[in-house]
Amino acid sequence: MWAVKPQTFRQAALAVAPHTRQALHLSVAAGIRSSSIATWLGSERIVRAMPNTPALIGQGISGLYARASVTASDKTKIEQVMATTGQSLWLDAEDQLDAVTALSGSGPAYVFYFMEAMTTAGTEMGLSREQAHQLTLATFAGASSLAQSTGETPQTLRQRVTSKGGTTFAAISSMEDNDVRALFIDALYAARLRAKELGDEFGAA
Repeated sequence: MWAVKPQTFRQAALAVAPHTRQALHLSVAAGIRSSSIATWLGSERIVRAMPNTPALIGQGISGLYARASVTASDKTKIEQVMATTGQSLWLDAEDQLDAVTALSGSGPAYVFYFMEAMTTAGTEMGLSREQAHQLTLATFAGASSLAQSTGETPQTLRQRVTSKGGTTFAAISSMEDNDVRALFIDALYAARLRAKELGDEFGAA
């Protein structure tokens, strides 16, 4: 498994390449394309994975991409390894990994960012930091569990609790008026672009 920073991958790979040409390689380095990895290692048995930090507690999700030379047996081995970290899904095209990086790879940081904001707002409204933190954690955990258990879309669930003229309606309207949705989507595109840039910057053979 290759869990190195993009900027150090080439040097590390070239150092061990003579000894690992027959091995199955799994890379979790963001942005570095499998073609570059194959060139450095002299092997086509390359799988790229983009996990996220909840993998640390077995609650992560990873996007997986395999080069054409990776066999069904190889894929099974990779799935067994990744099962210890949570869920995984195979992608048909390698460039989809950049989207996975933007969505779920960096996704926990977005959640934490909104948690920070909610906790700050709670303390400014008179709650203790501990109370605001507890309420925020439970809200995110409960909302996620509700979405998973019902199978309904986030839009449907949001609309169900957003009564016109109510408190939730006031909050959502404020976010819409300030283009929060568009800004958030733009942020994900920025993350995807950076993943592509890493491949261009550090992936040259």
